[in-house]
Amino acid sequence: MFLSLNRCTADSVWGVSRERLHRQLLAGEREFLSELEVEERDLAEAFRLGPGAPFYLSRIFISMGRKQTAEQLLNLQWRKGDTPWREEAGLELLESFLEAERHAEAEELAGEMLGRLPDRAFEQRVQRLLLEALYWQEKNEEVLAALAERRDERAPWDGELDLFAAVSSQRLGRAGWQALFTGLFFNRASSSLQARAYAYLEQEDRLAAFPPAVTRFFEGKSLLYQGRNAEAIERLEGSLEALEGEGPDMEILFRELGAAYLAEARYAEGAERLMLLAAPQPPAARLAAVEMAGRLLRKGGQLQEAERLLFRVVRETESPEQRDRSIWFVLDTAAGSSTARLIEMIEELAPLWGEPRYFADLIEAEISRLVAGRDWEGLASLHRALVGYCPPDTMARLSYVVGRALSLGLLPASATPLSPQALFLEARGAGRRYYAFLAEAALIDMGFPAQWTLVQDGPADGSVLETAGEQPQEQSQEQSQEQSSEAMIRGYFDFGLYREGAELLRSSWRSVPAGLLLDCAVTLNSHGQYFHSMRLMNLYAAGRREAVEIPELELLYPRAYAEWIEEFSNSEELPVTVFYALVREESYFDPQIVSRSGAVGLTQLMEETAADTARWLRIERYDLRDPEQNLRIGAHHFARLLVRLEDIPKTLMAYNAGLARLRGWERTFAGLPTDLLAEAAPYPETRNYVRKILVSAVYYGALYYDRSLEQTVRLFFAGEQ
Repeated sequence: MFLSLNRCTADSVWGVSRERLHRQLLAGEREFLSELEVEERDLAEAFRLGPGAPFYLSRIFISMGRKQTAEQLLNLQWRKGDTPWREEAGLELLESFLEAERHAEAEELAGEMLGRLPDRAFEQRVQRLLLEALYWQEKNEEVLAALAERRDERAPWDGELDLFAAVSSQRLGRAGWQALFTGLFFNRASSSLQARAYAYLEQEDRLAAFPPAVTRFFEGKSLLYQGRNAEAIERLEGSLEALEGEGPDMEILFRELGAAYLAEARYAEGAERLMLLAAPQPPAARLAAVEMAGRLLRKGGQLQEAERLLFRVVRETESPEQRDRSIWFVLDTAAGSSTARLIEMIEELAPLWGEPRYFADLIEAEISRLVAGRDWEGLASLHRALVGYCPPDTMARLSYVVGRALSLGLLPASATPLSPQALFLEARGAGRRYYAFLAEAALIDMGFPAQWTLVQDGPADGSVLETAGEQPQEQSQEQSQEQSSEAMIRGYFDFGLYREGAELLRSSWRSVPAGLLLDCAVTLNSHGQYFHSMRLMNLYAAGRREAVEIPELELLYPRAYAEWIEEFSNSEELPVTVFYALVREESYFDPQIVSRSGAVGLTQLMEETAADTARWLRIERYDLRDPEQNLRIGAHHFARLLVRLEDIPKTLMAYNAGLARLRGWERTFAGLPTDLLAEAAPYPETRNYVRKILVSAVYYGALYYDRSLEQTVRLFFAGEQ
């Protein structure tokens, strides 16, 4: 084997040529590292692969279960490496020591690191980990001193530090330790912190240091976190009657009590108790109780009283979020009553809402109900009520559906002052994808010129959005840190750590140059990592002020597995653009992906479906994670559905929701054209599935097959008038 034929020279690492090792890592091959007895060699040879090589190799060895080797490499990077890998390696070591409960080693390493770090942000991260090491060693004086310093410097703070302060103060018998515990329970929402704090006080026999009512409150908060709602309600409400002095944050408590009553289905009782408790409270807390009481009554079927309480919140609250939330519940209640009532409430409340997208799901569901019920005049009324207040994509849908109903004669012209042309123009202008595409095709039929092109509303020079405010003449410390961060991120891709690098980029994409997102997406695409490449490109496109250019669109809509997709599209007589779109939207071209429901691979096949289709193909053995086999079986399954249904959107609906459900919808919504049948489908996932695949098919057709938007829409809705 080649491993034994290489001598350790400057051109080799652990007996493997640098070129070959790098090539294998980029290809995702790691098994060969198992044959290397790295621990018996000079670990420093890793630096021959680059200044951050020990750091990245440590992550590879961790994935292989070789934690000791990984720790040695991290230690090497920290002691002999350069910025920024040195600092990141030190942090990784610190975290691994804490996870392994090696607290003394963590303390020692943190002490070494402080003073050798390039900036204050790193120091604060190390100090936070040092605090944890000190806390678990019960070095209480040092914990409190470090916490005081952290407060003075206004360094980042989290709830666990409040727990450290309370416990360390109690251990030392410091005056005021009880107040620290009380603040932890009174002023924070229920979480693991309260459960940990209560368990500590109980274990150390310190609950007797508090008044009985406070102890009951502590127990109630701990029970809430455990999901023991009935007991929590009893303890919390019982404690409130006896608490003296400054009490808990009642706004937090009312929300938690309301949620507990909802979980226990004690609707009327909970609403009554909250309203009684709310009476003496200040406005914000009182309105939190009123909102939760309204939600409880709504759930319990007392709709009129629920609406009255929620309207009160809408009128009195100063919180835009609380106002939108209360409006949503009012509208959802009205939707369950009648369309007329919903429209009446929208006309009254839409001018008051703050974030239109908050209401999109409610409006989308109402549109589907109205189409399913063939209430075309209700749709026209809903359209009129939402003009100026509706999210653009939802308004595009509503405009298209009303325009379509008008054009088919389902809606009398007297029901709306707008013509089909005006409504389709509105849909084309408001929507970004599916409904804009349908409206464009309808307008072309009416004699309007085609408007859509692949690249719109931006320069054609391929420029990308860079981080604002950079000064090329003089490099600031902040810019140096940004460059270090960029070098750190690029290193993941240089060592074949594609998933880790992509996740790091996704977590910080707003703070990195757009060019870095694009470069890494290109790298991922070139190595067949389409899933991660496309996810980065989605972020890249979202952050651009300019139009996305054709080379970038090709990254968003790649011709992955082209040989097999073309072959099986031809052999099964499938439109290749549709099959490409299906694979893209099902899996983002990740052959290993498995859904929550158990669907596997590129075409997301369930095992039962795959087995049945494989029998038709006379395939005895198959692996759904194998790209070729999955595509072969998926294409045949889709083709069989298409032969039976003779309609692409219906076939997609059956592929997504099942043939039996599609047949049921066909019977229930008999007579509706396919585009409106898709609107009536009661499953949001299925409606969105048809939309996504049409959009992807349009892009694949335009990018690779010289097909216009109109041609692809007509392919989907063949025979529609």
